[in-house]
Amino acid sequence: MNPKIRLIVTGCCGRMGSLIAEEALKRGDRFVLAAAIEHDSHPMIGRPHPTAPFLKISTDLKTALGQADLLVEFTTPEATLSNAALAASAKIPMVIGTTGFSAGQMETLKKHSVHTPIFWSPNMSIGIVIIRRAIHHVSEQLFKFGLGAQTHVQISETHHTRKKDKPSGTAKALAEELLKATGWLVKDEEIESVREGEVVGIHSVTFNTGPELITLRHEAVDRRLFAQGALLVAGNFHKILNGNKTGWYSMDDFTNAMQNQRVP
Repeated sequence: MNPKIRLIVTGCCGRMGSLIAEEALKRGDRFVLAAAIEHDSHPMIGRPHPTAPFLKISTDLKTALGQADLLVEFTTPEATLSNAALAASAKIPMVIGTTGFSAGQMETLKKHSVHTPIFWSPNMSIGIVIIRRAIHHVSEQLFKFGLGAQTHVQISETHHTRKKDKPSGTAKALAEELLKATGWLVKDEEIESVREGEVVGIHSVTFNTGPELITLRHEAVDRRLFAQGALLVAGNFHKILNGNKTGWYSMDDFTNAMQNQRVP
């Protein structure tokens, strides 16, 4: 039987951090919450975590890293880079769902994976994995039927008003998938981005052939699915690594590792 994974949750009082802590506690057979970390000025520092009252919220990530197996990070680009530097030094793996990185910040983050394994995905939803695969299939069929040259592709995304990055990291990932599949380029400025209400996340890819439209659409109705996805990755991290001690990993690596295996 596999030993329990000792988790650190950074941004532990945020919307995602709280959900990750809550979902990890439901999986007490697989996870132990080792530390709950927040930024220096957070009003909850030193107080019990609302979801895990046995843990006091701390700012001391360096000490926590010495008592954990894996760090789950959904914060800001700046905080993630700072935390990744500490994790790399301690050789503690990370599962990161933070979005909004600049190209330079992403390169810096990837450099830390030389010292410790880092998994990053802008979207932890298995549904988005399916959408990405569907992009390849639809594109292939359009070309097979001679419709590729006349097809125009549009990507759109809608999120709540507090989401800062625009377009979303997921929309950019879908554009990258389209580019890999067909060579069609949808630039960031061409992606339709809407911010309204409390929308968790809606992404769509529309193939316009002229006389007809084919739309692939994914809607996240509960952000809990991202916490569950992150913990699914965390619980199977050893399979993703496949014996490696360092490296940069993505949702593709996760799905490849899980291929033909039963996911617990």
